[in-house]
Amino acid sequence: MRSLSPDAVLEKNKLYGNPFILCIRLPLPDSQIITLCQYDKEIQVGDFTYYPFPIHVGVIKESNKGELTEIPIQISNVAQELIPYIEQYDGLVGQTVYLLWVFENSSGEYEIAIWDKFQITSCSYDEKVINFNLGHYNLLDVLIPQRKVIEQCQWEFKSPECGYTGTDTTCGKTFWDCIQKGNEKRFGGFPTIQTNRIYL
Repeated sequence: MRSLSPDAVLEKNKLYGNPFILCIRLPLPDSQIITLCQYDKEIQVGDFTYYPFPIHVGVIKESNKGELTEIPIQISNVAQELIPYIEQYDGLVGQTVYLLWVFENSSGEYEIAIWDKFQITSCSYDEKVINFNLGHYNLLDVLIPQRKVIEQCQWEFKSPECGYTGTDTTCGKTFWDCIQKGNEKRFGGFPTIQTNRIYL
């Protein structure tokens, strides 16, 4: 399970604090990106602006075999703003969807607490609501273990886990490169790992 940042832990432990905000990022085949949030105003998270939209996500449940079931997600269809994309791209079935839970940190900026990646497996809609089912990881596509204890950074450049939002277009995957970018707090490697083995 991905760990929360210190600010996220503080926010989670508040008795009366700002709630975590659900954001949805849906890349389309034509390179457009749909960005929605379960909130009452638009928010900026990294490079993306998320726009308020009525959203409901069901609870992740396990089958009697301990397997993760699909996640039902409902999005308002009153304005029918998403229908052109759904009709053009066969219900968006097969598209990757990112679910992000964000919070407002002590600096007033919105930060990702945790995120996960899903795939749309089915879609239906009526005049009021769009129903998506989201499947979890395809085990054939998952790297196990998901992280390795190595010196190089393992995050995809500019991904939510990387968190870099600057103007650089490449990354050397080294701790020094991360320092040069001012992003060393998000470094995804283990710089103190010894690269030479000593046998006794």
